[in-house]
Amino acid sequence: MNKKETNKSIDVIDVFWDGWFNGFKTFYSSQDGLEQKTLQVFERQKDWINSSRAQISKLEENSKKLSSEWKSNMNSSWNQQELGGKNLSEWVGQLEEISYTTQALALNPGKASIEMLSKSQAHLEETYKNALEAQQQNRAEVLNACEDLINQLKQTQKGMLQSFELIAK
Repeated sequence: MNKKETNKSIDVIDVFWDGWFNGFKTFYSSQDGLEQKTLQVFERQKDWINSSRAQISKLEENSKKLSSEWKSNMNSSWNQQELGGKNLSEWVGQLEEISYTTQALALNPGKASIEMLSKSQAHLEETYKNALEAQQQNRAEVLNACEDLINQLKQTQKGMLQSFELIAK
């Protein structure tokens, strides 16, 4: 083999191993896209939970406001009237109490569910991020180890090729 053929052979070795390693890195980098999509899903879940929490709070606020307005209207319209031996304002107070109890019975389970869902989602997201961080660190170590191995393989093959060239001479 002459010098030109040896250089071509060495270039083929470099091209082969560089191509293989680039394919390996591409496979590894495709995982980054999947990880980012999963993180986006967590963000959408958080948005949905926050939106649901806000809707329940608004519903509770509107319900309390309507009850207060109703009580105010009743008190001003029927002030000091008696119904069944009781002052109407006492009846209004009892109805208001019933209204608040009903609101609590209707809204508290939803609020508790949203809070539980929020905590579960936050815990799951934190666990995923910790696992992701460990996986990324492991991937970086594997990539570095593979790169070192590829460089060693290239050097070994080039050395073997050069030793065969010396034997052939």
